[in-house]
Amino acid sequence: METSLVLSRILPFIRERGYQPGERIPSERELAERFQVSRGILREALATLEAMRVLERRPQSGIYLLDVATQASVDMVVLESELGMPTTTAEVQDLNEFRSMLEIQAVSMACVRRKDTDIERLDLILTASRARHATGQSLSDQDAQFHMALCAASGNKLIQRAANSFWLASRARREQYFADSANGKRSITQHTALRNAVEQGDAEKAVDVLNLHLGNVERYWLKHVQPGLAAASVKPAGA
Repeated sequence: METSLVLSRILPFIRERGYQPGERIPSERELAERFQVSRGILREALATLEAMRVLERRPQSGIYLLDVATQASVDMVVLESELGMPTTTAEVQDLNEFRSMLEIQAVSMACVRRKDTDIERLDLILTASRARHATGQSLSDQDAQFHMALCAASGNKLIQRAANSFWLASRARREQYFADSANGKRSITQHTALRNAVEQGDAEKAVDVLNLHLGNVERYWLKHVQPGLAAASVKPAGA
């Protein structure tokens, strides 16, 4: 059994048992027996979770759960997504707020720092997006590429790294979102407006378009995670 499969069983086990931060979870021996895996494979899985600040192994004491909500690395969100773990309404809201904060800052900086090569990159992605949409293909990859290119235009490497984690974590959700061609058409229109605002250095316009764009996406996900929540208005950043 590979490490990823062990992880896909350990994480739900921790959630379902309701372990609290600081609480000791079963030992390596107990976990290996429960999941019918070798101690070596189990240790690899535990090492992954320890590196992501999900748990801590204390010599001569045991394995303790950390406060995942505040201490775990952003890569933990990516791991949960790749393992196909269900996403709660609160987690979707947190991700959307994280994305909004990140991209609004990025697009504001891009309006000041962007280079001609950044605009050329956005144009290439938009051209590919229009071609794929015209033939009924998904824009999932092009959507991620466009937003990553916007973040790259900010000139800030840490923003790019953080944004990459978000896009890795949202891969499956993007595929679902862009299965609807209407979402693809709307995305191209708003991406084009964003591209134009960045080229013109109009940060106010770029932020307005981005707020509209992110608001559409957030309402979609709230509706699909828990029907009825989409009725709540999505406030622009700073509102």
